[in-house]
Amino acid sequence: MTEAVPFRWKAYGGLVTAASWLHYAVLSRFSKSDEGGTAWFTKRLNPTLPRPAHGKRIWIHAVSAGETKVAELLRQRLLEQDQALSVVLSATTYSGYARIRAIAGDGASFIMPLDTLEAQRRIFETVRPDLLVLVESEFWPAQFAAAEAAGVPVVVVNATMSPRSFARHQRNPAVARRTIVKAQRIYAQDEAIAARYAEFGVPRAHIDVLGNLKLVPLHSVGAASKDTPPLVVFGNVHRDEIAALAPATAELRSKRPDTRLVLVPRYPGKIPGEVLSASFGGELAIVDNADAIADAGGLVWLDEMGTLSKLYARASIGVVCGTFSPIGGHDLSEPLHLGAASLYGPHIERQLPLHQTLKAIGCAVQVLSADELPPAVLGLLEDEVRRREMIEAFRGVADQAAERLDALAASLMAQIEAPARADPHP
Repeated sequence: MTEAVPFRWKAYGGLVTAASWLHYAVLSRFSKSDEGGTAWFTKRLNPTLPRPAHGKRIWIHAVSAGETKVAELLRQRLLEQDQALSVVLSATTYSGYARIRAIAGDGASFIMPLDTLEAQRRIFETVRPDLLVLVESEFWPAQFAAAEAAGVPVVVVNATMSPRSFARHQRNPAVARRTIVKAQRIYAQDEAIAARYAEFGVPRAHIDVLGNLKLVPLHSVGAASKDTPPLVVFGNVHRDEIAALAPATAELRSKRPDTRLVLVPRYPGKIPGEVLSASFGGELAIVDNADAIADAGGLVWLDEMGTLSKLYARASIGVVCGTFSPIGGHDLSEPLHLGAASLYGPHIERQLPLHQTLKAIGCAVQVLSADELPPAVLGLLEDEVRRREMIEAFRGVADQAAERLDALAASLMAQIEAPARADPHP
């Protein structure tokens, strides 16, 4: 029999539900992302959950698409160590869910419901994980409470905590006590992040520093065949960046007309063609599949989902967008994984640890504004030796990160092989 929900948790759940409705139904209309809408709110109210597993099971939660890479990497390593293991993935945003669904399939992926105690209890009663793995930095009280009641340990991998998030948690210490402090283990990206978790009360013996796991490539990449004439790919372009990027692309086309520029939006199909044409000019060709790029001219907007990695593999340079307006950036290392030089703008708040790693080994270029983009791109196009050195330096760091990922997977496997917990739901 399911235990009654205390009044304080009912009140909390009501607040979460009301705030979520306000976010999805009203505020998302004015958001710079495309993650809202009442339809998604409805899906989060009562999502379909995976069936119970017969053996051991690990649940990995990645909030959005940005965290799904680590979830996929960890899933790969865990299944390599034990093919009988069940690994289920969840995500909060619809772009994140689209990624994990593609990775794990319908039977091993689900949409994260709202953080009410009833919804979180339902997950643990239905999915029945032996371990909950949270990727990076989002913590919710009801989820931790339900995990504790079910006897399921919680660990945080690739853990981040920016100074801004740290200050927010300091203003609300009760939330930290109900979440962060209850984590069995924190695998932090760097020492500064580890120190912030320790300051909240996580025992230092429960914190390991593993570096940024996003440095690990998803797939082994051989010698890529690069396009000739050279290709420059602008990945994850947001609407707010178009005004800054349009003059830069015009200057690049003027000075290097032999170079093809392809812009791939973060949310394909969401920006009207007339807006794009007005911004980038009549030369811009808008296509909806990568095969059409060859005959589309020198300036192309590709409205197709799931093609960015293939384009980076063909490119000489990858310009990581979401960094030319206050969005905070996307995976700064993705072009490097695929054999392209990485170049990005000033707004890397969400990618700061990764930026610092890339900067320390000199394998990426940051510009302070879109005005600096043309000379930076032109310089890299002219210097093939430098591009090759950047990529090789990155691969050395990526190999070290892969070893740390293997160690993490082994550590998680050891945790679920501990003596079986008492079943709270016989």
